[in-house]
Amino acid sequence: MLDIINLEQNALYSSIRFFVIVFSELVVLFVLISMLVSWIQHKIPKARVKALLSGKSGYLLAAGLGAITPFCSCSTLPMMVGLLRANAAFGPVMTFLFTSPLLNPYLIAMLWVIFGLKLLLIYSLAVLGVAISSGIFLQAFNFQRFVTLPAVAKSCCGSSSTEPAIQAANPLSLKKLLQQAISETRSFLPHIALGVAVGAVIHGYVPASLLAGLSSANPWWLIPAAALSGILLYVRASTMLPLAATLVAKGASLGSVMALTIGGAGASLPEMIILKRLFQWPLMIAFVLVVLGTAIITGFSIQLLLDQALV
Repeated sequence: MLDIINLEQNALYSSIRFFVIVFSELVVLFVLISMLVSWIQHKIPKARVKALLSGKSGYLLAAGLGAITPFCSCSTLPMMVGLLRANAAFGPVMTFLFTSPLLNPYLIAMLWVIFGLKLLLIYSLAVLGVAISSGIFLQAFNFQRFVTLPAVAKSCCGSSSTEPAIQAANPLSLKKLLQQAISETRSFLPHIALGVAVGAVIHGYVPASLLAGLSSANPWWLIPAAALSGILLYVRASTMLPLAATLVAKGASLGSVMALTIGGAGASLPEMIILKRLFQWPLMIAFVLVVLGTAIITGFSIQLLLDQALV
């Protein structure tokens, strides 16, 4: 009985600690990234942003932007909102949203060190290929109509943060940038709190043994099941990769572990709660399907090309 009580207390403590740390981290990231986006919008005209992230080259630039920004899936949202408000093409913006949490300098370095160059190349090509093709598809079928942007934050003078009139005559001060960023972040706070609360419960009460239960038998359904399981968890790729190396060393399929990592990093349940602030259901469903497709394609590619060599 005492052991059960201790386990419950430890789980509760772990959940509360997780909530406080991650919620604080996300709020700070939202404010800082919103300030950065407002500053960029102030310095770079909308027409320039629209020109850069339009056409075929826009998808490559968006993928490159995602690959150099070390954001988690939740903290990409302020950047996405800023790009859409700057009239960037919808398809490249979605490519950025898919790419940023799954391919950034930290992950590239960790993948190379832990699993080697071959896996890094397979992983990168699969993520880029699905992200770019999905962005093209979503723009072609006008999924932009399912985006609901929050109201534009107002400065203390009553001007919107994106109005060009501010840019020349009244340069943005640090105070104004902070005010606008706080106003922007405030509209996301309920969704951030709910999303992190779900993640905290999962973190505290879902046993790690569930991850270790990935079987080395490799039935055909294991990779899709791992990708779907990742969405139900709250797993950051940078946190999952060291654990992935341990699971693989204990006999788990490398393909299934990578599918789990991509599913959790690209479309975790907490992230989707926050995304619901912006996306209507058709786009939410499309977003989940793209992440699942990325996880499954990458998982099977790694299994076919690398797992056999590791046996």
